[in-house]
Amino acid sequence: MWPATKTEGTVKTVRRQAGFTLLELLVAMAIFAIASVMAYSGLHAVISTKTSLDQEIRFWRELGQVFDRMDTDFIQIAPQLFPADNDTSLPPLYGGSADLSGFFIELTRYDEDRLPVHVRYQCDQGQLSLRLEPVNKRQQDLTNASTALPVHSLLTKVEQCDVAFLGSNNAWFSAWPGEQSQSRPRAIRVRLDLSGRGKFERVFFLP
Repeated sequence: MWPATKTEGTVKTVRRQAGFTLLELLVAMAIFAIASVMAYSGLHAVISTKTSLDQEIRFWRELGQVFDRMDTDFIQIAPQLFPADNDTSLPPLYGGSADLSGFFIELTRYDEDRLPVHVRYQCDQGQLSLRLEPVNKRQQDLTNASTALPVHSLLTKVEQCDVAFLGSNNAWFSAWPGEQSQSRPRAIRVRLDLSGRGKFERVFFLP
């Protein structure tokens, strides 16, 4: 047999360099799979972090809006009694708390048209809610469910809540006015224990 010529050896070398072996393909696929898993894990971590951050921002924004709304209403409490239906009068502010199980705060303030509005905050059954109604229709709305105004849910998952009122003698009271002769307290303290979030307290000083 004649020895292989230089041309034949060159052809065999070119053929070996033209493709990949099965082992090389498997190694390349394994590397690609590992890189894909790492990239997906990183993307998933980024998405999870962004979702958690968005939830935190939304929670703090909603809680801040609730406290800001309370602050606005408390600052605008009317200074005198208002006549209501059935020849009765509404005090500017009254409310109470029942052993951390719930509370209510009712007040009268002016709206943007300088008309008196009755405001009721109520914390009960794991929810903090708000209800607004005109003073001159309050009794009618309370006795007729078909005409009652909607209740707005402010916060949910409230495990405990209580309210206290600061009197002129710097003592806190669980109900107002009670035996207090003044029309409104010096401050209102609201405490909320939110599930999975912890306890929050805000003191609102009245002008």
